[in-house]
Amino acid sequence: MATPSPMLRALLSAGQDPPDELLCFDELARAGAAAPSFEEYSARIGAQASVWRQTCYFDVASDPSLVAVANERLQRIAEALAVPLPPRMVGVLGDGGVSGPEVLQIVLGIDAAPERPRLKYYLIFRDDSARCVEQLRVALNAPPLPSSLRPGAVYILGLDFTRERLSDFKIYVRLDPTRVRAAIRNLAQFEPLWRGSRYLVFQRCLLSAGRQVYFHASSPLVLDTWLRGWAARAPAVRGFCGQVELMNKSLSEQGIAPLRPWIASLPHANGALQHTPSNVYYHFTDHE
Repeated sequence: MATPSPMLRALLSAGQDPPDELLCFDELARAGAAAPSFEEYSARIGAQASVWRQTCYFDVASDPSLVAVANERLQRIAEALAVPLPPRMVGVLGDGGVSGPEVLQIVLGIDAAPERPRLKYYLIFRDDSARCVEQLRVALNAPPLPSSLRPGAVYILGLDFTRERLSDFKIYVRLDPTRVRAAIRNLAQFEPLWRGSRYLVFQRCLLSAGRQVYFHASSPLVLDTWLRGWAARAPAVRGFCGQVELMNKSLSEQGIAPLRPWIASLPHANGALQHTPSNVYYHFTDHE
C-alpha cells in the first residue's frame, strides 16, 4: 500500500480503523503525477453516523488536462472496489461529455460506511449545466428533472454508486436568498446557521427522494459554535468533535493546517429542516 495521505494518517492517529474501501480510495485517488487540487474530509453525525468519508476535487477549469485524470481515476477506483459503472455513462465521459467550459470541478469521493459503501462522482458547474446534466441523465436512465427547475440551473450534479447499481442522481441548486424563508418554514430554529452563511444550497435526490439544505459558512467559527452546542447535548457528537481534535493534533505534527468545518447540511422534509443526521464538511484551514 502507498503512503497514506495526511488526512488518512490523521484519521488513523485518532484511533480509527478505516474500512478497506477508504484505504483503497485514499491510494488510487492520488495515484499518478497529478495530485488533487483540493481535499475535503466529511462525516455524517447523528443518526446513522459515518466518519469514513473523503473527497478529492480536480480543478478542471484551470487545467483541462485534469478531466482525463479524474475520469481515469474514477474508473480505476470503481474497478478496484467492484463498483460497476454503467457503460453508457463511461461513454459520455470518454466522448468529452464533461469537458466543456461550463464544468468548474470534477469531484471523486467515497463514503465507506460499512452498511453501504458508496463511490461518488460529482460535477460542479460555473455556467449553464443543461447539456452536461441531460447527457448523463439520459445515459443513466435517471428520472426527469423537476419541471419547476430552470434548465441549466443545476449548480452541482452528484452521482452515487454502490456495488449493485447507481444509487442516486442528485441535483443541487443555490437557494435564492429572497426565497429561503418560504423554502424552510422552521428557519428560525437555525437562524445562527443561516445568518452565518454565505449562501445556501438545496439538494434533491431523484432516486432516493431525499432532500437536504447545505449551509456554506462565512467562517468556520459559525459551525464550530453550532457543533459545540450540539455536542453539549449529544455524547456521540461530543465524541466526534474529540476525534477531530485528535486528527488536528496529528496534522499539526505533520506541519499541515488544521481541519475546520466550512459546510453543514441538514435533511429537509415537508418544508422544514430536521436536526439529524447532519453532514459536516472540513477543509484544511490556517485562518478564520
